Amino acid sequence: MVHVPLTQLWLPILLATVLTFFGGFVLHMLLPLHKSDWKGLPNEADALAAMRKAGVGPGMYLFPFPTDMKAMRSPEFIKKQEEGPCGIMTIRQPGPVSMGPYLGKQLAFHLVISFFLAYLASRTLDPGTAYLQVFRVVGTAGILAYGAAVVPEAIWYQASFRFTLNQVIDGIVWGLLTAGSFGAFWPK
Repeated sequence: MVHVPLTQLWLPILLATVLTFFGGFVLHMLLPLHKSDWKGLPNEADALAAMRKAGVGPGMYLFPFPTDMKAMRSPEFIKKQEEGPCGIMTIRQPGPVSMGPYLGKQLAFHLVISFFLAYLASRTLDPGTAYLQVFRVVGTAGILAYGAAVVPEAIWYQASFRFTLNQVIDGIVWGLLTAGSFGAFWPK
């Protein structure tokens, strides 16, 4: 097997990065796929006031929160769980959302995934490999990279089935866009 140097894969890496980034824009902003992923708190004003009063700051929260494994078996903790609510909550910094940093991190994420897919393909596929074979290998790995990681998050953090399915659909689309980029520009 002749390895393809990564330097010959910068075009598909960059093309895949751009296509997946803009594919995410289409999936999240133009299509109705993600419109119902989130919902507001009931009586939001009172809930937000109570959180401010309690001093809830940025971070990840689990509630009710056990102090240790032994506390999880205590009658008091079990009662809190039975009474509810139970949940996992992420609180961000207060203030308006500035999309620039988020978009930059998302673009970097796509670049990193594309780079690792290029590495995998460069070590498993010869120069001149047919489009469809490149598409299969990169597409399978890309779908796994983008789509499979959300499933354990859903299992452990109880994201809704619909939210998880939408994330997996994103992963499939991103994996296929990446596969097409690599297939089209695979070195001859």
